[in-house]
Formats: sequence, C-alpha cells, structure tokens
Amino acid sequence: MDAILQHYTTHSLYYIIKVGNVRAFRTVEDTPQLSDPDARLPDVLPRDCLDRRRCSRSTCPDTVSLQTIPSLDELLMLPAVASSVYRGFYGELPVNKYNPNPGNSGFSSDLIAFTTDKRMEKFKDLGGVEGIDASSSSTGSSNVEMCFWIPSSAENPIIGRQWRIRGRCYVLPRDLDSAEESVKETKKWLVAKIRKDGGGDGEQFDFVREHKAHFGNLSPKCVTSQPLRGSFRNPLPGAPKELGDQGLKPSRPIGDDELNEETAQTNFRVAVIEPSRVEYLDLEKPSRTVWVPVGSDAEETEKLSVVGKVVDDWREVELWP
Repeated sequence: MDAILQHYTTHSLYYIIKVGNVRAFRTVEDTPQLSDPDARLPDVLPRDCLDRRRCSRSTCPDTVSLQTIPSLDELLMLPAVASSVYRGFYGELPVNKYNPNPGNSGFSSDLIAFTTDKRMEKFKDLGGVEGIDASSSSTGSSNVEMCFWIPSSAENPIIGRQWRIRGRCYVLPRDLDSAEESVKETKKWLVAKIRKDGGGDGEQFDFVREHKAHFGNLSPKCVTSQPLRGSFRNPLPGAPKELGDQGLKPSRPIGDDELNEETAQTNFRVAVIEPSRVEYLDLEKPSRTVWVPVGSDAEETEKLSVVGKVVDDWREVELWP
C-alpha cells in the first residue's frame, strides 16, 4: 500500500514514501507537493488515508490546529484550540544537515509528534502531567484532535483536503531513562509503540538522543519573529508584561554550542499523539472516509461495526461528505 507521509523541519520539508516496509526520504524539489492508554489500539495506523494520489498537488502544512479540553473547574470543561508545528512521526525525524544532534535511525511509529513549552497553558490543558499518567489528571484531558487543512491552490484556498486525527496526547518526560516509576511506565509504553526496521520493538531506541534531536532541529536564529530554541528561555508565556520578565530576556538565540542550556531544556518537551480515529475529507471530489479501530468505543458510538471494511485492525468506512 502506497502512502505519502509528510514531515516538517525548520530548514526543509521531507516526504516519506512507504511501499510495504520500505521508506525513502525525498526533498520538496524531488517530489510532487503535496484514548485510553490501557485500551488496546492497533499497532499500525491506516496509512492509505494519506496516499500519493490525494497529496500529489498539495504542500506540507507546517502548522496544524490542535484542540484540547481543559478543565476550568470540577464541573466545567471547555475546548481550547491552538496552532502547533507538525514534527512528523516520533522516531522518524528526517536527517537535517543543520541539526548537530541527529535522531535515531532504523525505527518508526504511528505516534504524531510536536514540541511544546511545559510552562504554556497547553501543558496544563493536557493534564499538567508528563507521561501516560496525564490520562488520570483533573486539570485537563489527554484527549485531543489535530486538524490538517491543505488547500488545492493559493488561488482557491477554500477548496482542499482535510485530515482530522483524534487520539490521546502525552507530553514526554525530559529524561526517559529516569528510574521514577511513572517515567518507567511511559518508556515501557513507548517501547511497545515503536517499530524497529526488520522486526522488533523500541527496546534499543535511544530516547535521550531523540529528545536532543528534536531540540537541535529547531531554528537557532531569528527566522520569523524569534529564535525557536531561544524561546524556551523567554519570560513566562502568558504572564503580564507589567509583572516583569523574571530575569529572562526574550529573543536570545541558542547556538549549536549551547544545546544543553539548562533553562531551555527544563522547559522544552516533546509530545506525542496516539491516533484512535482518522478522518479524511476531499472537497474536490467530494468524498469523506473515516478509520476507527475495530472494537473501539468510536466504532460502537458511531454505529460503524456493521459497515465498511476491515484492514489491519482498522475499520474503513466511506461517509457522505
């Protein structure tokens, strides 16, 4: 089954072409543009929702919409939406010549990755807890939905393709080699979700290396409004300016010789989303398809158990747009 999965990095865009278990990196110039942790979710995401035919005329979105469900008090939960940068799939960070800390090679997963500052409201919205313990937090919910919108053309941006990916989101601890029990449980969960090329799981995966690779992959200098690496040692996000900067001056770049800078590393985190529902909408055709795990709550509540077809533990159903 052919599928194009798109990865965003600070310096260039890469596409991963998957044919069976074979993947190859290509740059934009070479390629046409384009739940509950205890519940059993399929190990492999239905990749045909992002096939080559659908993506051939689109560009990779560098930002996506991420919806969380924070708790304002014991009885009230309201949705919150923010833009996040799509970092591809965890364990598959593309080679980037500008990144002095390369990630792991020879591994893959279906966990969607993005990075965040743990001082931000987003962290609290996701439960304010690192690791898979976030599913039991009272300050928020690890249930999220990520939405990609890719217009057909710049001339007609209201017609295009949309992917909605729903699942549980977990902010990963900085040091996944820690002896803390909660960290050990999160690492065990990740090891099972990671696949080693040629067979096996993530037992040999270097989690510390992956964390450093994601930080090194950020821009060291001002490419937009501020240096991305340096933003993690900026004043507290969301705090009133009248209260001062807590001694943290904004917009200070972090070069390749400062990648272990403690203030930034204390705040920087990688987060992953484990998909439990994928929906694809093509407004050009129009067509709409949903994928849900066989036996899941989504399959039952949406009354999909007797329709569609089953592929690799996922039920694929064509819907009216």
